[in-house]
Amino acid sequence: MISIKPPSSTTETKANILPCRIKYTGPASSSRQLWNPISTSQPATDSTPAAETHTSYFRGRKLVGTKVLVPDGYKGRVLIAPDSNAPLSGTQKKELLYQDDENDDEGDIEESSQWTTASSFSEIMVWGHEVAVDGTQDGVVRGVEEWMGMAQIMNGYDSK
Repeated sequence: MISIKPPSSTTETKANILPCRIKYTGPASSSRQLWNPISTSQPATDSTPAAETHTSYFRGRKLVGTKVLVPDGYKGRVLIAPDSNAPLSGTQKKELLYQDDENDDEGDIEESSQWTTASSFSEIMVWGHEVAVDGTQDGVVRGVEEWMGMAQIMNGYDSK
């Protein structure tokens, strides 16, 4: 069983999903020179509703952001795994990849671990190259929306 330890202090962060691969996970000291997202509001017209556009540049490439809100009643959290400071050796990685499921017994005691909350967020900015991400086509946006829908079904109650 996995349990989540509440944060000792509440720190709100901004979650960003970039359309590129960065081989680093962890905090980054960003300067306004390297990362400076700009939000502009567009007024409503007869044919289009009011909208907010998010634009930034990363390594010279224009990125346009789409904001995905975490639904009411849910919290987005950045978690730290237990013993995350100790890297796995090559044999430990292989053991995790090739774990034998045939030896699973019904009477085994479940191993539990406690994850620590590093920070929380209330929205996720999903960035696309040159244009805003299409929520109906993008796997990240669809995945978050489907995950929230499934969580509501599993944890909700039918009012009928």
